[in-house]
Amino acid sequence: MGLMERKREEATRVMKLDYKCATFKQYREWRESARNIPPSFSAWFCTDCTPAYQKEMLAQGKCVRPEIKFKLDEDGGHAGYVPFLTNARSLST
Repeated sequence: MGLMERKREEATRVMKLDYKCATFKQYREWRESARNIPPSFSAWFCTDCTPAYQKEMLAQGKCVRPEIKFKLDEDGGHAGYVPFLTNARSLST
């Protein structure tokens, strides 16, 4: 599956809004904040999670995006991202 297909699949998945890990109020508050500072990636809500909360939701069986990974950003916070396989050549080296 190519990158564009993965991005389309990701956008479709996000539009379903089936977040078992949050209440509707939590999602609504996040959405209001996202209108002021748009998310940088289509995974949206789940990329704003934290590793600790993801671990807790995984233990409770409520995490709908276990593939989200985290890295430290420039200000020391955690930035979530969806790992995409974008460079097949990197696998052959």
